[in-house]
Parts: sequence; C-alpha cells; structure tokens
Amino acid sequence: MKKIILALSVCGLFFVQSCQNDDGLGEDPNAKVVLDTNASNLNKRINLSGSGVLDLVTSGALTGKLTETAAGNFPMSLLAEVTSPVYQGKVLKATHVDVKDHYVYVSYNTPGETYLGGIDVIDISSPNNPKLVVQAILPNVDISTVLYDGGKLYIAGAIDVDFNSPAETPAFVAQMPLQSGLLTTDYLLNPLASYVTTGVAVAESSYYAVSGNNGVLAKFNKATNVLETSIAIQDLRAMGKIDNKIVVLSGTQGVKVYNEGSLSLVSSIATSKDVADAKRTIDFQGANLLVAEGYQGLKMYNLSGGNLLQTIAVPTASVDLDPNDVVTNAVSVNGDYVYVANGAAGIYVYKTINGQLQLQGSVALSGSSNYVKSVGDYIFVASGNGGLKIIKKVTVPTIDCSNFPTYTGNQNLNVNSNEDLKYQGSASLKTVNVNANLTFCGSLSISQGININSNGVFVMKGSMAQGQYNSNSSNFNVNGTLKIEGSVVIYGNLVLNNGAKLEFVGADSEITIYGKVTKNNGVTITGTYKDTFGNLK
Repeated sequence: MKKIILALSVCGLFFVQSCQNDDGLGEDPNAKVVLDTNASNLNKRINLSGSGVLDLVTSGALTGKLTETAAGNFPMSLLAEVTSPVYQGKVLKATHVDVKDHYVYVSYNTPGETYLGGIDVIDISSPNNPKLVVQAILPNVDISTVLYDGGKLYIAGAIDVDFNSPAETPAFVAQMPLQSGLLTTDYLLNPLASYVTTGVAVAESSYYAVSGNNGVLAKFNKATNVLETSIAIQDLRAMGKIDNKIVVLSGTQGVKVYNEGSLSLVSSIATSKDVADAKRTIDFQGANLLVAEGYQGLKMYNLSGGNLLQTIAVPTASVDLDPNDVVTNAVSVNGDYVYVANGAAGIYVYKTINGQLQLQGSVALSGSSNYVKSVGDYIFVASGNGGLKIIKKVTVPTIDCSNFPTYTGNQNLNVNSNEDLKYQGSASLKTVNVNANLTFCGSLSISQGININSNGVFVMKGSMAQGQYNSNSSNFNVNGTLKIEGSVVIYGNLVLNNGAKLEFVGADSEITIYGKVTKNNGVTITGTYKDTFGNLK
C-alpha cells in the first residue's frame, strides 16, 4: 500500500526488543521496537554547537539579528539541539512533542515511501544540561503524534500494512504504559480508517483520535481500550480538548466542536481550505481558538460564537527564503504568550494585549519549524530533519528589587566611571561594559560580550544568560568584581583576569559555563554555589 502522509498504525500487542549493533541499535528484522538506553550513544545526539543567547528580531527582514537599537524584553537562549535519529542510513524527521514534569517526549517519522518512526525521551531536570535517556526506533511505523496522560504514552500515526499483515488500514492510535515516565515493552494498538492518525486528546475516562483523508473522529474507553464511537469526517488534521468539548480541525470542512460525552455536534466554524496532507495544529487561549492555517497564516476565533477575531498573515520571506517554505504549521499557547511555527521563517512570538495578539519578535532557527510546544519556561521546536530545538526563557526570579527602575535603554549597556546604576525587569542586550557599579535584578540575556573592568562591580540578582557556545567573540571578561545571587549561564568563555573576584551570594546560586575558563593570578572565588559542569575548579 502506498504511503500517503505522516505515518503510523497497527492492531494487536507489540513487544519491544532491545538489541545492540555498532550504533547501539538492533538489526533483528522481526523487531517491532528497538530500544537504546546507552547513555554514551544517545548523548552523541545532544548538539551544543548552536547553544547560546537568542536575539529576538523585533523589526525588518528575517535576518536573525536585532535591527533596532532599543533593548528587548524577552530574554531567552537555545539550550541544545537534539539531532534526528539515524537508522540503517535513514534520517528520521521530528514531528511532535509533549512534556510531562521533567521528561520531553519527541516523535519521529520518515519522509517518502519508507515507514520508519521513533520516540525520544529527554530529561530536562537539570535545565542547562538536558540528557537523552532513551530512544525507541519503530521499523515499518511512522509516528505523527505523542501525548502523555496518566502514566501512559498515547502514540498515533501510520503503519506499513504490507509488512504487518494483521493491520487492515495504516492509521492507528496506541497506548503504551510507561515505567517511571520511561518507555516500556508493549503497545496496545487500535486501527482507524484512513492512511494516518493525526491527533490525540484525552479526557477522564476516554481518549480520542482523529485520522486524515476519509478519516474519523474516534472515542475509546481508556480502561478497556475499546472503540465506543466513530464519526466519519473528511481530512482531519488536528484535535484538542477544552472543558467538556472536543474540537477537531478538517482541512476541507473547517472546525467542528463536539460534546465530550456523546460526541454530538455543537457548532462548526468555517476556516480556509488547506493544502492536502499538511499537518496543522490548534490551541486554546481562554475562550478563543487559535488555528494554524498554513499559507493563510494564524487565525483566532471565538470558540462559542465562531467569529473570526484576528488574522495574522504568514511572514514576508526574506530574499534567501523560498516563499513556499514559509507557512504557519503550528501554534502553542503559554499564558499570555503565543508561539507560532512558520516553517523556514522560524518561530514568531506574540503576546495577548487587550484581546489582540501583538508581535514581540521572531527567532530564526536552522531547518524548518514544523511544530512548536511551550510549557513552563521552555519552548520546544520540532524542525524536521533538524531534530528538536530546546529553548528556555531567562525567567524573572523571586528576588524583590521593586525599588529599582526598569531598564529601557540601548542594547549596549555601558556604565561609565563614577556611575552607580541599578535596574530591574527583563532585558535582552548585545553587550555590557562596566567601569563602575551596575546592579541588575531580574532576567537578563547578553548575546555578545561582557567586560567588567578593573574598577567595575557587576551585581547580578536573578537569572542571566550570556554569549554563544565556545565563542571567543562573546567572552565574559572579569577584571573587577562579579557578584551572583541566582543563576548565570555562560555559553562562551569566562576569563578571570589578574585580581578578578567572583562572589556568590546566598545558598542557592548556580553557574553553568559551556566554554573554557581562564583563571589568572590572584583570582578569588567565594561563597556557596553549584557549578553545573565543574568548570570553575
């Protein structure tokens, strides 16, 4: 049977086999799932080369650099990239992300005619040092969606029915019981009509799935895994649950809202018709529904009345991008903030102000931003063959400095001799040069270098991220005194020159240094602190 889109499906109980070859992966042709838990193998896929402070583009073309002189107020950094799994010479493609506590679940499929999928579990309990703890390869199966609920991982996609004779149709949804959050050795699978299952949602006693062309909205009993209701709907792309409603998106029939229990139709919302077989997502913000509508951009509707409230067109591509690759693939809501995956144009960040989404800026990322999920302080981006990007906001701490003014100055913060400057809030800067006294209380990112000169004292209260991974052009040079109360991440190199002082305040301060540390004569380091990589020794 010809493969149509994202893929994954099967009927029956699968057992996981763990075998090893030179890559830590099994070669058994009969294996349904191949697990790899070898830490040295897995963490070769954690790539830090692009790590560092991210500049949020606030105007102009998609250049990846700030084009205004004013400081930004959305500090964030790229923690790591997880490269795609490679199995028997084939590179898998990241499709979806879900997060539970300190585990991130990432799904993969393979473009073209080959059915080959995978699941990664990434541990982010140490935020500045993510670890890939288990990888599962599923031969003859593509995975389009993963969702955690109640100690189980729900997976959906398509399977090669020519290889798996019990499966009558490619589309399926499956339950995998987890052990302490990690993958286990069986799936309980249910087939669905169509070529691929594109979305999953869970409720208290039921779970739901939607499948694509000539597909269905299906309701299953969570306890028994038995199909209870199935409704035929064309070209289903995504689904979600809010309150007691199940909301689905069709590429041809728009949005349909159903009662959770009976699956009786409540209302419909007309949306633009989408390109065939393209994956899209929806999300909710209060009473509003946000829909990624491909080349029509992002649209916000009132869920109860169906009114179109706002349209955000796809970005205008810069000269080095193919306009066909700039498309709104996915949307994720996190409080007042909305993150939009716009393909080759990267991630766009909006904030809801007075009921309208207002652009805060964009982040250019390598690869195509196909899916985005924001949870807590994190933004996870699935970028196809580029794997997964892990981005973290530099968050405002609990330290109270409310008597300090908010910094609203230039991207290049310069403290002249005899100045005593104190600021609070969130700021995104390019450089800092301290010749006297500077105190910053809040969250701060500096994309390039920091210089604390011989008479300078820089007091950082809160969270700070600085530099680019192992980059000499973004060195943190200390000739004077650096005092840290909170968390500091240095992606470049830290140079402690003659007589430099590094002081940690309080009992919970932490420093993470990705680059090299140079300590010259007369350097003193005092206080209680956690050194993530042990580089200050």
